[in-house]
Parts: sequence; C-alpha cells; structure tokens
Amino acid sequence: MINLNQRLSIVCSFIKRGTLADIGSDHAYLPIYAIQNDLCTKAIAGEVIQGPYKAAKRNIANYELNQQVDVRLGDGLSVINSEDQIDNITVCGMGGPLIAKILNDGKDKLVNHPRLILQSNIQTQALRQTLNKLSYEIVDER
Repeated sequence: MINLNQRLSIVCSFIKRGTLADIGSDHAYLPIYAIQNDLCTKAIAGEVIQGPYKAAKRNIANYELNQQVDVRLGDGLSVINSEDQIDNITVCGMGGPLIAKILNDGKDKLVNHPRLILQSNIQTQALRQTLNKLSYEIVDER
C-alpha cells in the first residue's frame, strides 16, 4: 500500500468514483493510491518527460497494477482518448499558467465535462480565468 503526502491526499479526497487521468503524474503515486483505495476503477498516468514516464511504468509494475493503470507518454491532455471516458482529471504541482495552457490546449478532451481537480503552486489567476472560459465552476478550494 502506498502512502501519499498531505497535498496529494487532499487532491485524492476530491476524486469521484469512476476513471481518472493524472496529468503530469511523475511517479504515478496518485493513481496507485486511488486504485488501491478504491477511489477509481481505471486510471491513466500521463507524463511528458521520459524519466518520470519510466519511473511511473516501473512503479505501476512493482505494485502489479498494469491492468488498472495505463502509463502514457504525451503532452498534457493528449494522453486521453475519447474511448477512455474519463470522470476525473488531476493536474497537480504546476503553476497556474501551465495548468491553464494544458486545459486550453486539450479543451477537446473536456467536452464531457469531467471533474477537474487542480493544484496550482503559483499564479492562480490565469487558471481561474481559463476555468471560467471553459465553463467550469470552482466548487471548493483548500
């Protein structure tokens, strides 16, 4: 069983049961935790950088979760396919402008209005404006 730091534990508290895409997954700790704790049934761990992508693949294999978590190499929401039917998207540990860019660049992946669980480190104003433009409402902040 994997343990998360407080920041990612709070992020996980917002996941609704279903499917998850963790963008910028790094080591895939969040999807591993979500599967182990029955917060989601299937997950995608998306990573744009080769090193973290390989670390995520290794961790998923070590926890024997290859059937539940698909690690994908790609930029932002491009790792999501229409047949994935994603219910939750997490984008954490980045600045507001980068998260806003990820959402804007991948807005075609948001047509079914999945729950967005975002954790911005800095400059949240750009992110707030993007969420408003994409017809998302901020329902909770911590």
